[in-house]
Amino acid sequence: MVSKKIIIISFFLNLVFSQEINLTNDSTNPVLSPVIKSLILPGWGEYTLGYQKRAKVMALTESFIFISILGSYSNANRIEINYRAYAAQHAGVSTVGKNRQYWIDIGNYLSIDQFNEEHLRWRDFNAIYEQNKNWNWSWDDDNNMKSFEKMRIKSDTWKLRASFLVGGMILNHIISAVDALYLFRISNIENIDVLPTYYQNIDQYNLSLSINFD
Repeated sequence: MVSKKIIIISFFLNLVFSQEINLTNDSTNPVLSPVIKSLILPGWGEYTLGYQKRAKVMALTESFIFISILGSYSNANRIEINYRAYAAQHAGVSTVGKNRQYWIDIGNYLSIDQFNEEHLRWRDFNAIYEQNKNWNWSWDDDNNMKSFEKMRIKSDTWKLRASFLVGGMILNHIISAVDALYLFRISNIENIDVLPTYYQNIDQYNLSLSINFD
């Protein structure tokens, strides 16, 4: 997962820095290229080039993803607050200063004693919790523990969904930048020539395509 993120970020940065800032005739007035504009805000570069419909599609996609990310994190946080309060009520948990692994563990063991005894048998001494008010838990009912675990998994699922959406947002920026680069290139085509060529020695005709840019 980390290597994939590094690859995406590297591509993103290479695409940014491979595009120079275009200058107008007045060199004191620099103008961002459409590619960089679309990297900053999808659709901006397309709009600058006069492709309003494509710009609208990119912008709407960005808005949809952004709203979805906010909604996913909002749901995840709301459920997390609920399951922490639930654990405090039904298992006597202190909710302050706990990492993710702690919440996973209390959703799978009825008490700290049960957890520690099992991990002592496994000789997994690093996983043992200190038995004090900060770490103790003891569920009042097995069904309550299962209900807690369902809430925790649901919260983690929303967080995972949000992470994928963040990746989708990055991808949308890259796609828009590539699209702006393509549109910028074709908008600067001066002429296209198709030239027939006859090779007498092999009695064969070929067509060559010549594209001239401004």
